[in-house]
Amino acid sequence: MKLVDIYSPEPTTFTLNFLYWMLKERDPVANISHRSMPTGEEHAAFVNSKPYEAWYIIEGSFYEDTPLGNCYLTRQNEIGVHIIRSAQGQGYGRLAIKELMMMHGPRRYLANIAPANMHSQSLFIRMGFRPIQMTFELDTR
Repeated sequence: MKLVDIYSPEPTTFTLNFLYWMLKERDPVANISHRSMPTGEEHAAFVNSKPYEAWYIIEGSFYEDTPLGNCYLTRQNEIGVHIIRSAQGQGYGRLAIKELMMMHGPRRYLANIAPANMHSQSLFIRMGFRPIQMTFELDTR
């Protein structure tokens, strides 16, 4: 398993398409950042704006360059990880998180996880993360 920087040199068409496909595949229970699905153009603009400190495609498995998911580190040290459904439960998320933290060195890492995403919560707790807050929302639009 390896992490491939999507920002270096620039996100490729393949990368943009893969990330968009992953966003469409994502279980709504796991999503805390999108109220509705963006268009392909909106998603490409978001990726190209380099919104995170670092963003990686997770590669590995049968062939070294097989994309299995993506992970990122925000400028607030929040880790996000998403593994494709067919590769979930095989340890790739844990390996990717460990590799990301090794690459970025000692610091206080955070993970914002949707309350209903029990698998992700369990993963981060097993890795030594602990709950520190609950965030509530009221959208009156």
